[in-house]
Amino acid sequence: MKKVTIQDVARALNLSRNTVARALNNSETVAYETRYMVIEKACEMGYQKVSPAALNEFKRIGAQTEGSTIIVLARREISVFWNSIIMGISDAANQNGCRLRFDFISAEDERRLTLPADFQEGVDGVLLISVFSDRYLAEILKLGLPVVGLDCPVNADWGKGLDVVISEGRESVRRLVQKLIDQGLRRIGFIGDITYCRSIKDRYLGYLAALKDNGIAEEKALIATKHTEWRYYIEQDVEQYLDGLDRMPDAIVCANDVIAILLVRALRARGLLVPEDVAVTGFDNQEELSRVEAFLTTVRVGNTRLGKRLACQLLFRLEHPELPNETITVDTELIFRESSNRFLPHSDQKQMEEIGKNAE
Repeated sequence: MKKVTIQDVARALNLSRNTVARALNNSETVAYETRYMVIEKACEMGYQKVSPAALNEFKRIGAQTEGSTIIVLARREISVFWNSIIMGISDAANQNGCRLRFDFISAEDERRLTLPADFQEGVDGVLLISVFSDRYLAEILKLGLPVVGLDCPVNADWGKGLDVVISEGRESVRRLVQKLIDQGLRRIGFIGDITYCRSIKDRYLGYLAALKDNGIAEEKALIATKHTEWRYYIEQDVEQYLDGLDRMPDAIVCANDVIAILLVRALRARGLLVPEDVAVTGFDNQEELSRVEAFLTTVRVGNTRLGKRLACQLLFRLEHPELPNETITVDTELIFRESSNRFLPHSDQKQMEEIGKNAE
């Protein structure tokens, strides 16, 4: 049998030979994640010269994470959008030999600060895929378990007991709005409840930044950011926003795709066309809205990837509870489509009108 060399390991991982050599000697000049990956691959391939220090580290980490139990807490509002995040969490957990448990928190549980009955029994770490209230989050953190959240309350205390993974929103929305302005659109509105989570607030700040960059004063009448019970996720909230306008804006930026599709329906019901009369953008590229996927300008988050990143961060926290808490921002991808393009050929406008009808 051919003897496995450092070059073989480097080739398998698409890394330089020098990086692999330093990792196999447990050098801190190589990132922790890379060291772990290299040591794991070298052991898998049968490389015989892993340094004792690196091998002991590998065994220690494996013993800590292997068989760990992770509990995932979510509100009772799971959809296809959240399911793909859960799939990513599940993939990462399975790859690392972890067990998963799920508990769904009702509005009454959250109001009464009631945690699941067996919450602490055999649990090593917690993943939060819903943004819970400050008070409920504080109850979870009191237990002293490692916690990683997908997003967080707007006013969360960042330095105490919580790692956060969040999709980038400020720069991507700034670029979306810039694209609208480049088409000559000046009166641009925004819809989204910015009071409950950081991600929506970031998207709003991106909207404001684009206006400021172009010397456009924000028009308060075009902006709906106050708290509502349903956070603009129902037709009534969107209708009330439109009813309050003296005249229609050139474009409306929505905090996510759910709001954007409700808005498209409401505009069509009033005899208005998107984008000819009002351009519309969303955020999230939600799969359950695939009937209009080829229509809506949005931002792709990559939910399965986001779920994997959440699980990997919790595994890292289980291994390194002594290190400072972290906030990880996951890159997003802008998708420019017809709903924000005011310069479509006539044939594309007709096609888009039919897509808008199907959205209803």
